[in-house]
Amino acid sequence: MSPVSRSRKPKRPVKSAHRAPASPYAHVVEEAKALLDPETEVMDAELWGSFVVGGVFDAAWREAEEQEDDPDELFERMFGELLDYLAKQKRRPEALAGLRALAMVGEEWSRQEALDAANFLAESGLKEPAWLRLAEEVTPVAVFRAGDLFGDVGAVNLGFRRDGQEHTVCCYVADRGGPVLDRVLIVAGSAEQLAEEMRAEDEEQGLHVTELGLEQARTLLAEAVDRLLSEGPDDPEELAELAEEAGLDPEELDMTSPVGLWPLVASRLDLLPEPATTETAVGSAEDVRETVAAFLDSAPAGDLDRDFAGALVTVLADAAALSDRTAVGFGPQSLGGFLLEEFSESIVLTDDELIEARGVITAWAEFTNASRGFGEEGMRLWREALPQLLAAFVEVYEDPEMAEIRAEVEAVPVREYQINAGADLSELLAQLVAEARAADGADDGDEGYDEEEEPADR
Repeated sequence: MSPVSRSRKPKRPVKSAHRAPASPYAHVVEEAKALLDPETEVMDAELWGSFVVGGVFDAAWREAEEQEDDPDELFERMFGELLDYLAKQKRRPEALAGLRALAMVGEEWSRQEALDAANFLAESGLKEPAWLRLAEEVTPVAVFRAGDLFGDVGAVNLGFRRDGQEHTVCCYVADRGGPVLDRVLIVAGSAEQLAEEMRAEDEEQGLHVTELGLEQARTLLAEAVDRLLSEGPDDPEELAELAEEAGLDPEELDMTSPVGLWPLVASRLDLLPEPATTETAVGSAEDVRETVAAFLDSAPAGDLDRDFAGALVTVLADAAALSDRTAVGFGPQSLGGFLLEEFSESIVLTDDELIEARGVITAWAEFTNASRGFGEEGMRLWREALPQLLAAFVEVYEDPEMAEIRAEVEAVPVREYQINAGADLSELLAQLVAEARAADGADDGDEGYDEEEEPADR
């Protein structure tokens, strides 16, 4: 990688020479001394703040697992305790510097709480960090993606400009039943230049460089960040094993961990425009129906049972549409991730249908490849992936534990599946409320409201 794309790393925290502090957050103040260095740049402060927020997030999930507590509530409480502790350090400018850094990263609510705490502490007369004067507004420039032919895996390079200089937030994203944030790098230079360098360095794997719309990038990466926040960090022992198998430096892996860098990514995503209100993050139900009809009339589907093939590809097309893609948008990895996880958990196939499914999926791959215009290159990749994909799908689907999950969640028979893409949630909610009220009326008959009994929800 050229010098212009060299990764940025947070400043090393200053080691405390004092004995172990009483507060679990005192070490953050000691580490914040690095932010008082006159050479500290704004990006250094953002990285410091991101890893602090990410560390609290990680600790909250670990503790929640041990105590069987709600990790979101625990994270909010622990973050609030950290801010309270920093805001009480009225004689320590490093505490104010830390709060200013925390106010630049994370979700909107956490940034606002950190800003309020910083402004409160600033009233005590502490000197502001030098880098704060240079913290000009960051402006999004462009987004480029460098990845595989199908859009299943690759790097989404978010380009930004501050003080006349460009930097790139490089997010490595894979599709495993939905986008997953694997790694994050912060590099100097433009997003387009970085994408071209990545393609040049990896020509053998055939990386494709394309420009994404700012709204499209926000939708894609917001889903990846939300998945991390809802599922929590990966097991550290598993990560260490993966790093060892891949020959990666554990320290470098930590410095690019999405657990430590999602707060910076989240704050950058808020700078990107939101999709227009006339658009929807999910696909179109009509797109799904038209795509299924076109598939059934295509040559690859000629020898298939139309009823079963139509039912199965309706599920596949709907899943792709719900993943902010077109109905034919799944490639080998994203399709495999969906089949091995969500599909195997929620859709019921008979033994005969499971056998037939392999032929339908193969035909669907050929149809979607032609629909997306990927030609022989795309089919070559599909032919390489399908044997292992189908074998893994059958093995997972037939696993007794997966069968238990389908029973627990009352999985839907494939022929009874209803399209969800493009559904108007407000209409669905109104329908559910109306049905619930009708059921309550039937149960209560002519009985009136008992004024002494409080309703369950207000």
